[in-house]
Amino acid sequence: MGFASQDALINAITTDGKGDMAYTSKTLGAAGIAGAWTLLGPQAGTPQLSVYTGTDLNFVPTDDTWAEDKIYTGGDVSPDTKHFLSGGASVVAAAGAPWFIMAVDMVGFVPLTTTNVSTTGTKAVTMTAIGSSAAKVDRYPNGQGLRMFVAADTAMGANAPTCIVNYLDTGGAAGATTTFTSTASATIGNVLNTGAAANKYNPFLPLANGDTGVSDIVSLVWAGTAHASGTVIIGLCKPLWTIPVPATGIYTKVDFVNALPSMRKIPDGANIQFLMFQTGATTSGGSVFVDFDYGYN
Repeated sequence: MGFASQDALINAITTDGKGDMAYTSKTLGAAGIAGAWTLLGPQAGTPQLSVYTGTDLNFVPTDDTWAEDKIYTGGDVSPDTKHFLSGGASVVAAAGAPWFIMAVDMVGFVPLTTTNVSTTGTKAVTMTAIGSSAAKVDRYPNGQGLRMFVAADTAMGANAPTCIVNYLDTGGAAGATTTFTSTASATIGNVLNTGAAANKYNPFLPLANGDTGVSDIVSLVWAGTAHASGTVIIGLCKPLWTIPVPATGIYTKVDFVNALPSMRKIPDGANIQFLMFQTGATTSGGSVFVDFDYGYN
């Protein structure tokens, strides 16, 4: 239903108890790469690190019932609708500032390990296309607004292969992302399609002209060479909001009620995770704290 007024919002939270606060606190397991983005999921902290378990080249849907750790946001509330009310973030590290913290709803991922990382060629993905059912995986009908990234789930070996991810758009038509150059010897969580070098895209893989989302991940191609070792995931997510952190130790709080655009929706089943951009090489052991308030009516 949403909130018809400030009074309705205040009443829902204070009288009906329809709201709460959630947070994540992560310690970076390795130095970040200057000008690149990092997925915070595989970093240690609260919730515990995610290892993105699954069968190679098979899409794994992620929602609020995912077997690995997730941030609790109150469960299903339909026919009410749930919304972000505020968000805050802080990074404490000896280097790397300024930073950006982006909240995403991770709809699912595709794991690649062993020879699916260390050999060239097309790696075909098994996935049922995102549709318009009541299933939680279809919380963004036909993949509307969904974007992809490729991230290191463990530290990567040498070599920087050319990578292409093939997908279907929201109407089921084939498209192909712009080719990017992966990152050699990337650290855990590094988003391999990002960075300051040529043929990098921050933070998501660009879609073909006119496409507005991704309904199906078809394949990943390593061309020219392959990584010597490591594991990666193809992430499928919905971007939600971004907060700047200008310097180490500074906590930035953003009001999503009175500032526009405001009150992004948290769908039933949402799996909230975070990406971090570092201007410089953020030091290993740096700590990242993100919190947000939400309410529903």
